Amino acid sequence: MRPDPVAALFGMLRPIATTGGGLMGVRIREKKKGSGVWWLFINHKGRRASRKVGSLEAAQAVKQQIEARLVLGQGLPEEEPTPKAIPTLEAYFQGLLDTHFDMAVADSTRESYEGNFRLHILPELGGLELRQITRDRVKAFVAHLLKKTYNVRKVVKETLEDGTAKESETIEERPLSRPSIRIIVAELCAVLNHAREDGHIQNNPAARLSKFYKKAKVVHDEIQPLTAHEVLLFLQAVQAAAPHYYPLFLCALHTGMRSGEIAALRWSDIDFAGKFIRLQKNLSRGKVGDTKTGKTRRVDISDELISTLEALRRTRRAEYLQRGSNEIPEWVFLSPGRLEKDEETGKTKRAEGRRVDMHNVKTRCFHACLAKAGLRRIRFHDLRHTYATLLLMQGESPAYVRDQLGHTSIKMTVDIYGHWIPGANRQAVNRLPSLGSLAIANRA
Repeated sequence: MRPDPVAALFGMLRPIATTGGGLMGVRIREKKKGSGVWWLFINHKGRRASRKVGSLEAAQAVKQQIEARLVLGQGLPEEEPTPKAIPTLEAYFQGLLDTHFDMAVADSTRESYEGNFRLHILPELGGLELRQITRDRVKAFVAHLLKKTYNVRKVVKETLEDGTAKESETIEERPLSRPSIRIIVAELCAVLNHAREDGHIQNNPAARLSKFYKKAKVVHDEIQPLTAHEVLLFLQAVQAAAPHYYPLFLCALHTGMRSGEIAALRWSDIDFAGKFIRLQKNLSRGKVGDTKTGKTRRVDISDELISTLEALRRTRRAEYLQRGSNEIPEWVFLSPGRLEKDEETGKTKRAEGRRVDMHNVKTRCFHACLAKAGLRRIRFHDLRHTYATLLLMQGESPAYVRDQLGHTSIKMTVDIYGHWIPGANRQAVNRLPSLGSLAIANRA
């Protein structure tokens, strides 16, 4: 059967508006007067369309055919909807980064998504269209994560026979931990939820997958806390080599605060009368925001730290009075300030310090002070572990340590630090009832 040329023309007509009503009408006219190019305009039951035809004779012929078709009740053919393009996971994720992630998530959350998608998700699933990501494909992806490993560089310090210390680096291969896999899968699931809401997929194939990785190992970085004696050696080295940072390191050791919390500490956060800090802010990637858990917490502080901070505040006020200011910066810990020449006196002095840069503290001061004290190389975060383990070894309850550290659950505290209180466990089992304890009680 030969195709109807008028029907073919209808199929080519492009709707330019849609209204709720409208009279039937077919008109021809030149869009640009005097051009000799004639157009066809249709308005039928709220549907409008236009099409360039050419000569006046051709336009009139087509107009007659269309009017005849409409009079016979054949109407305009329904337009076939243009199928919606299904993006790949990589393209869809990039679109989310440019829209949703810019407006609705914290910078640290965005960086977590970017890192996990770049390292784990996109290499395996990024080239697939969203509808090609089936439940079986996601299960296979989780199985891949369970087998995946990464390398950790460790610095090992050993003492030689002649008494000298030697440091060496080793590479340790580790599997992805269960918490890491949980975060990766949760972020994939969240992105696919957006795709489902946008109509690209019907169901989320990454939902309810925890049973497939529940046997993955829980891998914690080895913590290397200092002993009480080593803390004293370290503080003595700081006082001798970097006295400007002594209050900062004492604060880390006496509060267990994270490095970002220390950098964001303000004088208004310290209750000198109540001897506690109300921790409300954290510095992350150069921006001050909420704490890691998003909650404010109260941290008790020692008399020694209170005295040190009060002395620091007095010194800071005297320094700024000399600069001609009655107010001091809101941040507790500042950098020393660059050395510069005073234009009036010609003497060398320090410029006003800025909020402390914890990266510089760790790389230029912390490790140097450890070496001066003759201690092994550890991470700054191990000062937080030192605080926790010393409290537990002194008999403080895990619940108190949890609150001081700001952990979301006591399980986290016990999982990380439980083995640092073996003496307390031993005493606990000795207190269990027995016939021997009954005999001792009767003799008493």
